[in-house]
Amino acid sequence: MRQINAGHAFDARRSLQDAALTLEGGTIAAIKGGPAGTADDVVVLPALVNAHDHARPIRTSSVGGFARPLELWLHRLALFCPVDPYLATLAPLGRAALGGQGAVMIHHVRPMGLTDLPTEAAAMARAARDIGVRIAFGVGMRDQNPLVYGDHAPVLDDLDPVARAEIEARYLAPMLPIAEQIARVDAVAAAIAGPMVDVQYAPNGPQWGSDALWEAIAEASARTGRRVTTHLFETKYQRDWADRTYPGGLVKRWKEIGLLSPRLTLAHCVWARPDELEMIAEAGCVIATNTSSNLALRSGLAPVAEMAARGCKVALGVDGQAFDEDDDALRELRLLWSLHGGWGFDQTLSARDALAMALETGRIALGAPAGGQLAEGQAADLLILDRAALDEDALMPVDPLELMFARATRRQIRELIVDGRSIVAHGRVLGVDLDAVHDELRGIYRAGIADRAGLAAALPALESAVTRHYVARLGCC
Repeated sequence: MRQINAGHAFDARRSLQDAALTLEGGTIAAIKGGPAGTADDVVVLPALVNAHDHARPIRTSSVGGFARPLELWLHRLALFCPVDPYLATLAPLGRAALGGQGAVMIHHVRPMGLTDLPTEAAAMARAARDIGVRIAFGVGMRDQNPLVYGDHAPVLDDLDPVARAEIEARYLAPMLPIAEQIARVDAVAAAIAGPMVDVQYAPNGPQWGSDALWEAIAEASARTGRRVTTHLFETKYQRDWADRTYPGGLVKRWKEIGLLSPRLTLAHCVWARPDELEMIAEAGCVIATNTSSNLALRSGLAPVAEMAARGCKVALGVDGQAFDEDDDALRELRLLWSLHGGWGFDQTLSARDALAMALETGRIALGAPAGGQLAEGQAADLLILDRAALDEDALMPVDPLELMFARATRRQIRELIVDGRSIVAHGRVLGVDLDAVHDELRGIYRAGIADRAGLAAALPALESAVTRHYVARLGCC
């Protein structure tokens, strides 16, 4: 049992002063008021939830990925060599914890492939356990369009023979039959599912899956009750592909096959239309919005305020692309609200609306137990901020909620508690030498880049051909 005495505490629904929180096991056992002025000078709120991520071990700008459109950036990821999945997962989940994330959705679309997938997933779940965060583990699924959305033969024909051979070897591996992909999710669930790990079907996105794949996933999700996470309308090029491929409407098609349901999480939806948002809201799906990722990959600004206005359940996602590539979810939350809260006297989202996206809705996307509120019986997943560090000027009393949205970053985090266990304290992940993990990974990746010199040499030609492919469809502006 542990008691936390907080001078200030808040969630998306209420604020408290001089609150005494009693933690017992993994839950909040009691919340009571204490004598004024006797509490510690801290601010307590529920831990933040990252509803969409890929748990990448290292920053993608380190391989020239910054400010490239998604359709080019994705191919750059092949410059990263396979590494031990346990080590590779310690790094991003450790950074996530330092950034205030008590739970992370891992959309695992690029397996290391050093072992079978259930074994790899078990290593990643062990890393999550050693860091102490909750995770959802989404098994990536795809069966088409490995290079571009549509026929890639003209792209290959645009390359010289040496570059073409390199690209074919790197990107055109055979894909598993649909039944085997469904069975692989079951195998991963048997290996790692538990109170701190939710296993999900995680098809990469509509342009990477055949209609038969989507039908199979919809049926499997309905049969098992397992959640589904996927990308949707992240870029205008994906929007164009969907409209060409499904002239009757992609979202309408997904509704017809039963994919739209409260079990579905849709990442991004940057280019979703109002009628599609209404169908998504009616079905009870969650939308995970990823503000910094959409900026970094030149994808656009999602219509978050309209999503909320139309009744969509919106959650905060970081997508491995926080604004400073540091997995700081506090800064990501502030950016989300700053861009979508409204202008002048017109408020479209309140700060508490944005806070609910980061505290409550994300837990739905992760299949996590009841939490996100400061209430008895809720999961003891808590973020503790140093109020004095948050208010260094200390000129007059200011609501800590306002200060958090004005300036909070991971620097003000005093402690992160997940399931009643302290996993971050005073800027350190407890029990893991995160600096040593990053040093080891950098050494491996530096050696791996040398082994990928042929790919690095072929990428400029591939990127030029891919650019021509998409510009020919939509034009340059």
